[in-house]
Amino acid sequence: MRVLLMAQHYAPEEVSGAVLATELAEDLAARGHRVDFVTTAPSYPKGVVFPGYKNAVLSQESRNGVRITRVWSYITPRHSFWRRILNFGTFSLSAFYGGLAAGRPDVILSYSPPLPLGVAAWLLSRLWRVPWVLRIEDLYPEAAVATGVLKNRYAISFFHALARFLYRRASRISVIAEAFRRRLIAKGVPDAKLSVTPVWADPDLVRPTEKRNGFRAEHGLEDRFVVLYAGALGLTSSLEDVIAAADRLRGNPQVTFVLVGEGVKKASLVAERERLGLPNVLFLPFQPRARFAEMLAAADVSLVTLNSGSSDFSMPSKTLNILASGRAILSVTPEGSEVARVVREGRCGVNVEPGDPDGLAEAILRLASEPAASLDDMGWRGRELLEDAFEKDMRRAVAEA
Repeated sequence: MRVLLMAQHYAPEEVSGAVLATELAEDLAARGHRVDFVTTAPSYPKGVVFPGYKNAVLSQESRNGVRITRVWSYITPRHSFWRRILNFGTFSLSAFYGGLAAGRPDVILSYSPPLPLGVAAWLLSRLWRVPWVLRIEDLYPEAAVATGVLKNRYAISFFHALARFLYRRASRISVIAEAFRRRLIAKGVPDAKLSVTPVWADPDLVRPTEKRNGFRAEHGLEDRFVVLYAGALGLTSSLEDVIAAADRLRGNPQVTFVLVGEGVKKASLVAERERLGLPNVLFLPFQPRARFAEMLAAADVSLVTLNSGSSDFSMPSKTLNILASGRAILSVTPEGSEVARVVREGRCGVNVEPGDPDGLAEAILRLASEPAASLDDMGWRGRELLEDAFEKDMRRAVAEA
């Protein structure tokens, strides 16, 4: 079978969405399928094209059995609303001719976000008369409205209409969580068109390993209780609560917060740390993929954060990698969110409601006072949950296509 995948990011970007799309493409190729992947020049998260790449009109390369077609898009380090729209829109337009250059497939799978990419996928599916699978990892425009990125009522109405248009025309729609499926059914999408395929983590790539490792030693964390956040410092997070909790715990020399990643909120979060003079908060850039498992292993507990407005529209994929690492989860999410459900039913951590930094600080102190065996038990229960329910298995995605 010949498969055309369309997504804005493809490795080497150290972003979970890119990693998952890359793994899917390479796994399909390893199974004997011919895979083309239409994407853009790598630039996430800083908005600067990676060394060795050009933002060319069209370029092609092969990697691990996947033929990658990269197309031009507007790329900028500035993250204003209209620049983001230009970034999404220009890639979505260019993806159409990128798909033409890739050639006729047997099936098309496109990722959302960006939502407009679905238009290019739909047009190609009509041109070639092949099925089109829409893979939704964040619900748009709801997620953009919830974070305050999208405020103009005319723009909101336009993107709602675009979403309805695409939902009607997709052959199949794959969502990452049951809550997403319920929302789409409420919008009138037929249940028979929908399938739930959770995000996954590779249990062989990320494994429980020694906590006191090179990552801890390099950053002076050997004797600290490490509260780790690793991922995008974006608009859906509740990281302001984390900084506020660190302020409340500044007198506790045991606890250190390590925030690894980049994103639109990083500058403001760093500025708040400096304003408060917090010695217990360490910011680090995204780490190389080769050090990913070691970084996760260095945590005593790992953070997953999601603000109240975004809980129905996003499911941070970092949750699964934390489960794979065998570390307890400290989630800052609404109690009704998918993340909170996983933590609660898996008995693999603690959940705190967003907007409660006092409660978050208290939860951290409780976890820090737990016997090491108790935290280990939480981590192992999480690992078992991953292997039972979220282990990397691309056959589900292949079956959908």
